[in-house]
This record gives sequence, C-alpha cells and structure tokens, in this order.
Amino acid sequence: MRRGSPGSMLVLAVICMALLTAPTLQAAPSGAPADVPRNRTLVSGGWDFYTQVPSPTNFNPYAGVLLHQRNSLHYTVNELLFDTNHSSGRVIPWQGESWSYNSNFTVLTVKIRKGVKWSDGTPFTARDVAFTLNTLKRAAPDLVLSTAMVEWVKDAVATDDLTVRVTLNKPGPRWAKDFLAQGQAARFVVVPEHIWTGQDPKTFTFYDASKGWPVGTGPFRLVRTGSDAIVYDRRDTWWAVETKLVSKMPEVQRVVYRPTTVDAVPQLFINNDIDVGRAIQVGTFEAIRAGRNPNLVSWNRQGPVWGGPDGCVFRFFFNAQKPPYNDPDVRWAFNHAIHRQQIVDLAYEGSVPSAVVPFSTYAGVQLYLRNLKDLFERHKVDSKDLAKTTELLTRKGFRKDRDGRWVRSTGERWPIAIVMEQGNPIGPVLAQQLQEGGFDVTLQVLRGAAFVDAISTGNFESALWVHCGSADEPWQTLEHFHSKYAARPGEKIANLRAPTRYANPQLDALLDQMEAVRPSNLDPKYVDLVRKATEIFLRDLPEIVLAEEFHVVTFNATYWTGYPSAENPYVAPYLPWEGFNFVVHRLKPRR
Repeated sequence: MRRGSPGSMLVLAVICMALLTAPTLQAAPSGAPADVPRNRTLVSGGWDFYTQVPSPTNFNPYAGVLLHQRNSLHYTVNELLFDTNHSSGRVIPWQGESWSYNSNFTVLTVKIRKGVKWSDGTPFTARDVAFTLNTLKRAAPDLVLSTAMVEWVKDAVATDDLTVRVTLNKPGPRWAKDFLAQGQAARFVVVPEHIWTGQDPKTFTFYDASKGWPVGTGPFRLVRTGSDAIVYDRRDTWWAVETKLVSKMPEVQRVVYRPTTVDAVPQLFINNDIDVGRAIQVGTFEAIRAGRNPNLVSWNRQGPVWGGPDGCVFRFFFNAQKPPYNDPDVRWAFNHAIHRQQIVDLAYEGSVPSAVVPFSTYAGVQLYLRNLKDLFERHKVDSKDLAKTTELLTRKGFRKDRDGRWVRSTGERWPIAIVMEQGNPIGPVLAQQLQEGGFDVTLQVLRGAAFVDAISTGNFESALWVHCGSADEPWQTLEHFHSKYAARPGEKIANLRAPTRYANPQLDALLDQMEAVRPSNLDPKYVDLVRKATEIFLRDLPEIVLAEEFHVVTFNATYWTGYPSAENPYVAPYLPWEGFNFVVHRLKPRR
C-alpha cells in the first residue's frame, strides 16, 4: 500500500485506534494523545525482537541492555553527553561540551554545555553526571555498566555546575571516548539527581505517569505505554532550540515503538506499518524493493553490499571453562571444518565480507591491520581442511564411530549444541558444514532474554553471536579476552561482549600495557603490542570469527526522508546506537 491510499489510511486508523483503546496501555495524565498525521508519526519496530513490549513500566536505563534504552528511549526521552560518528571518527558534543585529561590519564575533566534542561524544567548540571557515576558504582554488579565503573572510577565530583572531575583508578586514555562517547551497546546515560536521590537504583523503575516520569533532556515525552506499544510525543520546548544548538524542533511529532518478531518485520515494511526497525536479510530487502515497496532504502544505493561496518563481526565461540573446548587444538579442529565464503554466500547472499579476526573495516582499525598480514598468512585461519580436523582430534583421543561422528576416547557420544538467537541465518549453514566434518551438531534456538541469560551465566558449550568492539583500534576487541572477564564457573559474567571465559596471563600482561597508553598506529611500541596480542589470539583462537557484520540497514522512505547514507554519512545508521537521535532530528516528512 502506498502513501495516501485508502488501504494505508485504514491501516493507520487501525493502529491509532489500537493505541488509544488497548486496555494494556497506560496513559500519561494529559489524557489521550491528540491525532497526529501518519507523515508526522515515526513508527519504529525497535532493534530487538519481542512478541510484546518487555517491562512496559520500567524505564530505568540501566535495568537491562536489551530494554528500552536500546529500542526507543535513546532517540526520544534520553540524550547523550557525546557521540561518535563512526563513519568519520568525529566526536559529536551534545549534553557535554568537551573533555580533557591530566598528564598520566588518571584525572578526566568534563565540561557540561550551558543551558541543558531536564524535561521538567530543572537545569541539567555536572552534579547529575557525578551522581550517576557514583550511583552506578554503588549498585555493582546488578546494573548495566556498574561493574565497569567499580573497576575504573575512583570518584566523581562536580567542581561547579558545568564541570565534572572524574578520578580514575588507573590510567585510562580511552576511558572518556569508550564510556562517554561510543554509544553502542552498554551506554552511559545521565539520570536526574533530583529524582533519583533516595531511590534504590536496582529496583527503581523511573516510571510514574502522574509525575511525568521518565524525565530526560530529549525533545519527546512518554504519553502511553503498555504491552502493545510505547508512544512518545514531541514536547513544546527543548533546551537545544533554546540554546540555538539546533534551529528548530524535530519535524517528527510522534514516535511509536511497536515490538516486532523476525518473521513480522518484512511484512511490516511492505505494508508501511513501520518506518525503521531491525535490518532484514539482503534477499528479502531486494525482493521487497523490486515489487512490494520500492521506497525501502539502505546505507548504499545498490547491493549486494547494501550496508556498512558497525564495529562487529559474526563469531562462533565456546565456553573455554568446559572441556574439551578449553583446548586450543579442539577449537582449531572446528575451525578447519568451516568454509567462510560459503557461509557468506549462503547465509548473507554475498552481502558481507568474510573475516578471520574480530576487527572491523573502519579506517582507524585498518591502519593497524596492514602491518599484520604476515600473521594472517602464517596461521591460515581461513583454510577449510578436514584432514587437519582429523589430525587434531585424533591426537586428542577422539575417534569416529560407525556413523562417521566424532566420539570421545571412551566411546561416549559427543553431542554439540550450538546456542543461537532466533533468525540467525548462519546457524543452518554452519551446522551443515560441521556435520560434514563429523561433528554431532544441533542448533538450540533461544529468544532475546533467554539467549542472553544462557551466554552470561555460562550455561552453554558453543554459541553463535556477534562480537562488537573495534571502532577505532584493535584493543577495543582484544581486551574482551582478558581473564578479568572470565567469571568463575556458574557465575554471571560482567561484560556481555566477553562471554568466552578465556584466560591467558600472557595476553593479560599485553592488554594491561596497551590499556595504559594512548593508542596510535604511528607508535612502533604500541603497534608491536597489537601484533603480539593478535598473534596470541590467532594461536589460541578463543573464538572463531566468520565474517564482518554489515547489516542491510532498512529505512522506509514512504513517509520520511533524510536517513543517513554512504552519500550523506552525517551519523552511523544503526537504530540501536545512541546517535540515532540525530537521525530523528533530521527526518523530513514526505508530503
């Protein structure tokens, strides 16, 4: 259905009626939202798959990585101190104005922008920033980012209304950018001290319709929430306009977040029922553009590589605390049964590049990798060789049974369950390759929270997932293999990006040296540290990198234009990242 057609108007009417009458929705005290035209309403499917809105009355941004801060709060109610346009590497100041370090990178001074206000009219100050940092420290390990704050932050003090002094426990030349300006998975969100003071941050939901909670500094306010949808309406005033940081309010008057499932997303785009949402597979995207909705656009104008890098790779990894996966030779045996290009061709129809190390193709990262080509050639990670698989496993005492399946030296079966999220196209291809190599593999498909729980508690042996980190330089990913993240068996890990539970004191020492100095591809000593750490990764293979993640980011231009693209890369295009508020600010209605 196209804009303005009777069918599309009927769909819109049904959606609006559902939002206004659904008994599960809770309204803000101002009453029912006013009617808003479809081309002034941005409908988002969010990034994570849900059959209904999770925890519809919990707007604590630290309650969980996959809750509202990643799916709707970050481009409506909440804003950020700084963001990084990863397409260019440029830091974008927002609530914050600048930061600076002392000579040994142990004291950070952050300047706050004058004139920032919370939506209830209270000034946003340095005290809010210091309060949030200290609150997270006290809440460890129960809240997102809290354990990291204990590791890094000694104390945070507001020296005046616009200045925060953060004293670190150790030199942190990357700390400001990584914690205050990356805005990817776990992100730092300042909360209002005047509301959070006296609350238990572990249980505080930050929701009270009668009080206008949640309160943020963004240009939108929550007007309805429930199991079916969350609705945000544009506020009358916004500090960014008052301070002339921007010239006018966003043209988006309403944002509706509707949870989606992997199967529903394509049809929602076809029907113009959503404008932004989870990326879809390349074949589906191209088929919809060709016949059902030609208004779908992505990062690139044409394929098969429609998307761009996001600092992540697709990986097959193991729980290194569970034998036999704690043995590098066993991990290499799996690796030699894998054909990466076949995975790329069958799972992603050639729309992503294969990869062997967990580093992205962002320009800053590649400046380091050009000096490591000999390592990649020597270790031959991207080399399917079933004879090598046989050699390695036989040496470890495994043998094949009469059905050609690998069994333990005792003759016991060796069942291998690969845990993966719903909709991961790599799973079936990888399972087939490993079965051809004699591995007795099955896929265990889990949804959102169940998958994260299995990974974080170590309740798995092998898994498929993404690995995100290397936006600027290799340490950002390599440090996820530090043994400080290897929680004891049965205990929950502190960093979801580090689920392998791998530990190596030799690598720890290198990573600790890298962490304490400012990274530079022009510093021979630092480049040598990168080289040595990468060589350990290649030798031990704590995870098997399959390909780089290039999402077919999907935008619907039926009602809105102005999305970021390779031709207009004003910000990276990813919906779950903090910088997506800049997209919402720039959208223009298609009349």
